[in-house]
This record gives sequence, structure tokens and C-alpha cells, in this order.
Amino acid sequence: AGIGYPVIEIQPDGKFVITKHAGTGGIVNRMGVSEQILYEMGDPKHYISPDVVVDFTSLNLRDEGQNRVGVDFVKGAEATPFYKVSMSYFAGYKASGQLTVSGPKAYEKAQKVAEIIWERLKRAGYSFEDTRTEYLGISSCHGDIRPVPEQINEVVLRLSVRDGDYKKVDRFGKEIAPVITSGPPGITGFAGGRPKAQEIIAYWPALIDKNLIKTSVTVVE
Repeated sequence: AGIGYPVIEIQPDGKFVITKHAGTGGIVNRMGVSEQILYEMGDPKHYISPDVVVDFTSLNLRDEGQNRVGVDFVKGAEATPFYKVSMSYFAGYKASGQLTVSGPKAYEKAQKVAEIIWERLKRAGYSFEDTRTEYLGISSCHGDIRPVPEQINEVVLRLSVRDGDYKKVDRFGKEIAPVITSGPPGITGFAGGRPKAQEIIAYWPALIDKNLIKTSVTVVE
């Protein structure tokens, strides 16, 4: 519970040490630092940051004692003339509903429940820009990498929709609960009652010329 967060000790010559506060849990070693350097890495010779373009292929990691990893020989090039801007915008509505399906043939029943709900919505004249059917506990994270176990006692069915029409998304939320009493046996509700339509705030990255941005630093004593 008391895991430490990495701390960087930077020296005047540019070398630095990655460590953590004394008395905290966790570990800082070369393997962990190596993994974090590669995290979300595109081109390791051309990693763009606001101040410099970094070349990670030349760096050296060295052990400097318990929970201390030194880093040096990192090369840098001139920064790009742009800043990255992270913008948010309204992108419609979404809703997700979950049902717990238990008992013999739980997976098969969950598949049938999903089929029933989507068919009822279709017959009522509703279609959506995007839909998703997930079976939590079976294949929701890794897809078809592993085979489905022969004996499954329970599975959580999660259905989701996305659309620009609030009324359609809200209507989807009203179709989940009725299956508890009008669907296969062994079904119960899960996670907060009837799904409610929520606004989607989407993300859009863009570039802006640095000349358009004025920076300043204010020191408060």
C-alpha cells in the first residue's frame, strides 16, 4: 500500500539518478527503468518532447545501489517548431449495461441474452453508430488468444452503445433490466442499476506553431 513513486535526482552535468523516497515500498532497478523507457515509445531515435528531440538508443543504465539507477549518455537534438495540443470535444453519447449470468451453460446463456437484447432493439427500430458485446471473465481483455474454459459457473455480460442521438442511447438503457425477469434463468443485475446515457468527451491531438505561444514564469515568494 505504501509503494514509492519514482524521484529523479538531476546533476549539473546532465547525468541523473532514478530512485524513490526512503521507507516506501516497491523497487527501482534497471529492468523496471528499461521497461518504463520503452513505454509508449514510437521512434527511439526521435522521441519528441516540448524542449528536445531525444535519442534513447545511446543511453546507459547503471546500478548505483539499492533502488538507485543512474542514467547517462542520452543524446538530444533541436526541438521541433511545434507544440502538441491535446483538445477535447463533444462526440455524442454512450451507455453500458451489465448483467451477471450464472449456473449451467452460463456462457451460452450470456450469448443468448445479448442476442435477445440486440434483436429487441432492432425490432423496435433502433440502430446505433457503434455497439459492443463483452463477456467479462472469458475474453473481454485478450480476445480469442485463450480457449473458452469448458466449465464456467458465471459470466458478466456487458453491452455498450455509442450514438449522437441521446434518445436512442437512453432507450438502450431501458432494455437491460427486463431480461432479468423475461430471459433465461440465473440472471441478476450488476453495477449500479439501469444504464444512463453519458456525454462522450473525445480526444484530438494537434500541432501548433510555437511562435503563437507566449510563455512566462511567475515566482511567488
